[in-house]
Amino acid sequence: MRLSRFFLLVFFFSSSLLANNPKISIITSLYKGETFIEGFMQDIVQQTIFDQCELIIINANSPENEEPFIRPYLEKYPNIFYFELEKDPGLYAVWNIAIELARGEFITNANVDDRLSHVCYETYLKNLEEHPKIDLVYSNPVHTHTPNETFENNTAVKVFNRAEFAPNSMKDCLPGPNPMWRKKLHEKHGMFDESFKHSGDWEMWCRAVAGGARFLKVPGTFCLYFYNPQGLSTSRKIAFKAAWEDGRIRRTYGFLWKD
Repeated sequence: MRLSRFFLLVFFFSSSLLANNPKISIITSLYKGETFIEGFMQDIVQQTIFDQCELIIINANSPENEEPFIRPYLEKYPNIFYFELEKDPGLYAVWNIAIELARGEFITNANVDDRLSHVCYETYLKNLEEHPKIDLVYSNPVHTHTPNETFENNTAVKVFNRAEFAPNSMKDCLPGPNPMWRKKLHEKHGMFDESFKHSGDWEMWCRAVAGGARFLKVPGTFCLYFYNPQGLSTSRKIAFKAAWEDGRIRRTYGFLWKD
């Protein structure tokens, strides 16, 4: 199993849950998340259909002490799974590990520094089930520069208005910070490219669209996105590396948005 590559150290689970496959697998990469993890755990379990979800948290050898905040939830919720890795293989490698573990028909990533509307997953699931030919759904996020606010109580003043889906709209990372997609999308279009460290989600979605995948923008706003100055895609320290990756994507998939 691929997990052996990363020396799995800790695995908490409830065997009683294994017979009941969830609808949605929520995948979370955890690294330097101590500031956010308590609010994240409180937020995620308030999803209206959390009982139809599994939450897979993979600690990518974080140097911080997040586990004490997670453990009470592991004891209370049998659909929360927690893994620790001996080394950090990178965000997209962590997502790939989580996807391989996932038992849900649908996948969504949850970032520890973002917060969601309580009906986010219910709304996304409804749209995917009503549109069987759609592979991925997304919506407009709102941006905040203040950490650990909630979706219901925040200082956000900007809605990031994402375009309606079309191949030529993929010049931006259209799905944004919290899409939900069918797990079988990876059977046809492959996994996240682990050579990317910052823009691998954009590359994955472009590759899928180039292969015929269809996305759908869901009306409304369901994600409070924290513009984290230390974030993997927002830190100035990695701007040059991120720009190089973005250029690589434009060279490969620019035909999607060129006339």
